[in-house]
Amino acid sequence: MNKSLATTFFERAELLSDREAVRFKENKSPYKSMTWTALARLVKEMAAGLTARGVEAGDRVAILSQTSHLWAAADLATISSGGVTVPIYPTSSQSDIDFILSNSGSKVIFVQGEQLLKKVLASKQEALTTIILISQLNKGRSLCEFLTENEISSDLVVSLEELRQIGLAELEKNPAIISERIEKIAYEDMATIIYTSGTTGTPKGVPLTHGNIVSVLDELKGVIPIDENDVYLSYLPMSHVFERVCGEYYWIYSGGVCAYAEGIETMAKNMAEVKPTMILTVPRVLDKIYGKVRSGIEGASGNARKLIDWSLKVGAAMVDAESKGIAPRAGLKAKHWLAERTVFRKLRERIGPSLRLIVSGGAPATGHTIEFFNAIGITTIEGYGLTETAAPACVNLMNRKKIGTVGPALPCVEMIIADDGEILMRGASIFKGYYGLEEATKDAFVDGWFRTGDIGIVDGDGYLKITDRKKDIIVNSSGKNIAPQKIEAILKTVPFVNQAVIFGDKRKQLVALIVLDEQALTQHASDEGWNFNTYSELVEKPEVVNMLRKEIEARSKSLADYERVSNFHILADDLSVEAGELTATLKIKRNVVANNYKSIIDRLYKEERVEKSQPAAQGKSGKGLVTSR
Repeated sequence: MNKSLATTFFERAELLSDREAVRFKENKSPYKSMTWTALARLVKEMAAGLTARGVEAGDRVAILSQTSHLWAAADLATISSGGVTVPIYPTSSQSDIDFILSNSGSKVIFVQGEQLLKKVLASKQEALTTIILISQLNKGRSLCEFLTENEISSDLVVSLEELRQIGLAELEKNPAIISERIEKIAYEDMATIIYTSGTTGTPKGVPLTHGNIVSVLDELKGVIPIDENDVYLSYLPMSHVFERVCGEYYWIYSGGVCAYAEGIETMAKNMAEVKPTMILTVPRVLDKIYGKVRSGIEGASGNARKLIDWSLKVGAAMVDAESKGIAPRAGLKAKHWLAERTVFRKLRERIGPSLRLIVSGGAPATGHTIEFFNAIGITTIEGYGLTETAAPACVNLMNRKKIGTVGPALPCVEMIIADDGEILMRGASIFKGYYGLEEATKDAFVDGWFRTGDIGIVDGDGYLKITDRKKDIIVNSSGKNIAPQKIEAILKTVPFVNQAVIFGDKRKQLVALIVLDEQALTQHASDEGWNFNTYSELVEKPEVVNMLRKEIEARSKSLADYERVSNFHILADDLSVEAGELTATLKIKRNVVANNYKSIIDRLYKEERVEKSQPAAQGKSGKGLVTSR
């Protein structure tokens, strides 16, 4: 019989019992530890508390919280009670919180912190019967004080400790209540409804069954082998399917130790404390790690720099041989032996002395970044999937990874490419339809195949390469189809470029908004002796503008004329989640960026037209090619 996620967890906990399960911090304290037995007890008490508060099989229970061990416990307690977990990003707007709670009909919600608690209370959802606060309030105030001040019933909002006490009382009355609930969970039963953060439009609820998720876990063990000796650092939003399936559930399935970072901004510090063997990441974070290491390399002395550059070329050659499935020659192996002992060990020590595996997902990775980590001996693979496919549908093979691809499809997934290039999928991990949206479900499938909305090609070995998002395809004024992600990937190979977004729909030329690495550029400018007082002033300097223009021109030679960027603007600030320009997993919301910077984009086109009307000599000066705030 196929197991549910709840069965998988409790069997794992019984098997590993007193071994360490999680590490976490509370109130800036050093890392604390919890065994599998203690975690199972916490989950069981919480699950019993939910049943005592009226949660029945199939009831929806929302979680509005940052990534933490309590997020995982709330999720596991929900599914162990027979409920359906509804994750909500802690960065969600009030309107999105209102919509998700209303659309899902959530009966209970776990909430972290006073600010998020106030948002839930402001939502005033009639279906909500219980709000569970899983952290302390501001300034150490008690929950009782808060409820009294705000005239809120103590029956509506309870603390996590109160829920556990309620659960203990329930277990005393019926010790078998949770095991009985778990036994009734079918493989086909809904486990969660994940609302797509999306890069456009209103979130859509994606119901995933226990079977959808377990079918992925069964396949991952042969693709990403980890076991109870591994330490995994979790920092990505658990509301996202990538962290949820490949992080939380695969950690449980494999039995390692899961350590929770305090936040994305403290990831480097937490990595030094935890010394993980594996992390999941998104390209933006991976690029930042690479950027810091690269800055150190560029600051090395002459001979040391030459040795590092030579070693990286040797490492890249080894990676290339592996991708082609050929054995490296004796000479290359000897060079790699030397590079390992003189350079690679030291670089790995800086990044993470125990780190052996990085899995990148959520957005297209930068090729040279992936190549760098593999070259120095940290296996770094890219995968691909959507909420609708229960996260990974394709994953690069650790012993035969191809940089620039997302690997072959998992065995549980069938994949074909439609006539228009769209990737179509079907299989055990694919969802059946959007929650309460018949028309959207109908549009999402063709002849039983799920339409991913992504454009790609498959090579002779079955490896998939994503070329673009179907909705992002730019059609210029001449009717040419342009894939923006390909061009943005090239722009991101330019030194100091962190983010790049191009535009040009129904226009003759392409323009771009570019964000630079402030720290690296500032250091470079100081080394070069450029005079500036602020970063905003620095990005306007002709030296910066001309440097970027030359690099972009040099790296765009492989592009057709209509694919080349004719004008660009350097933003002084990063695109951000807070401004709505990025999703919670740092994917660019192209339509929001276009709206937020409409006046600048329009000005770029006006300047481009003015430039073309100027004499050739003035055009060579670079004036009119770049604007900056």
